[in-house]
Amino acid sequence: MRRIIAPFLIILFAATTLVSCLKDEDENKVLYKDTAITAFVINRMLVKKVTKSSKGEDSTYVVKQSGTSFRFTIDQNRCEIQNLDSLPYGTDPTKLLISVKTEKNGIVGLKKTVGTDINTITGNDTLDFSVPRTLVVMSPDGQNTREYVVKVNVHKQKADDFNWTMLSTNAEMAAFKAFRAFEINGRIVAFGSDGTKTAAMQTAVGDGKEWTSVTFNFNGLLDKDAYRGIVKKGDRLYMMHAGQLMASADGSAWDVISTPAVEKLVAASGNRLFGYDAEGNMLCSYDGVMWTADEIDSGKELLPTTDINYSCTTLRTNNDVEQVVLMGNRGTEYAADTTAVIWGRLDDRGQFATNMPWAYYETDGDGRFVMPRLADMSMTLYGDVMLAVGGKGIPPCKAAAFERIYASADCGITWSDDARYQLPEGIDKNASAMALVTDGSNRLWIICAGTGQIWRGRLNRMGWQ
Repeated sequence: MRRIIAPFLIILFAATTLVSCLKDEDENKVLYKDTAITAFVINRMLVKKVTKSSKGEDSTYVVKQSGTSFRFTIDQNRCEIQNLDSLPYGTDPTKLLISVKTEKNGIVGLKKTVGTDINTITGNDTLDFSVPRTLVVMSPDGQNTREYVVKVNVHKQKADDFNWTMLSTNAEMAAFKAFRAFEINGRIVAFGSDGTKTAAMQTAVGDGKEWTSVTFNFNGLLDKDAYRGIVKKGDRLYMMHAGQLMASADGSAWDVISTPAVEKLVAASGNRLFGYDAEGNMLCSYDGVMWTADEIDSGKELLPTTDINYSCTTLRTNNDVEQVVLMGNRGTEYAADTTAVIWGRLDDRGQFATNMPWAYYETDGDGRFVMPRLADMSMTLYGDVMLAVGGKGIPPCKAAAFERIYASADCGITWSDDARYQLPEGIDKNASAMALVTDGSNRLWIICAGTGQIWRGRLNRMGWQ
């Protein structure tokens, strides 16, 4: 990079001379009086990476990486250039190799950070964009210039770091035996059993420290296991109570929808409710009033009956199709079970929808990538990943209580210990149960029965816009 005698005197002289030459050679060739920057690209950047040595210690190295996939937007009215998608954590913004395209072959220079001097840019210069810099583009005839402020954004956080905060230890929450939690109407509502009935506590999504009791608008107490059968479809919660299907937009005020032959709700998509009848057959309903048998591809004895959880996610390849996953345990009569039982179905809402049966997921034969048979399991969808946690393994499963968070990136087919998702340091594993729930800001909550601890955290990349 070399200095230009401000402001572009040499270039201006060359441009003027060129105009004279062109007139002699070809009267049709002209040099334009206006110009603009039309593209800004990072051709190469240096990124510091961290890896583990053979001794388990962190070691760093630097790689050269193309930055062409990071698009820079140009506001021609305000003459501002920046990347909305920040460069990776560890990028050195002081050594960027860039290229600039201009309208009508304008001549580009970079203004120094101090003073008014302008340096030309060549394709081999590594430039410092650690602070906003000014690019100056001159029209080919040397008569006009425009200045653009360039801001190069670099992530300040590691994308896959997960940060936890303990919000509170709540004595009322500690009195519960287990929970099932939802985000609804701007609040986190945790339904749980105190050993004799189902009650509920709530807090604002942005709070988590102050919790208040939820008052239901109906007479009578909810059964102590009623919380296990609450599901969320769209922006409403649904549950069975005294033989009636009820719905609520806030967890407090409930309306009677119907009196169906449904024993328990087990799952929901954006389109349908799913439940069991008294004989354990799978049923489904679009409106909660009309219920029909829902086909399954294996025997109903393989359906979960306890510790039931579900997830629902829209396919990336088809916005009309949702993947519903049902997970839980079978009863104590299945004494040989060491893993949870998992089912999945595609729920198609498209114009030419085809009804598909529930499919039973066979377990991995070697037992390496399975979801153990854990007491009081809780599962939530976090981004595209299903996360689950549970208490002590139900014999003959020997898993320790709250040993880890189990993660599945393939809709429940395989489960593993993902380094990104770990229980927070300091969490009290003497809890009787833990409930997972994800809020609309991609924050993961852990609500602990028995201890009253409330934790909230987020993977850094899930908080980026």
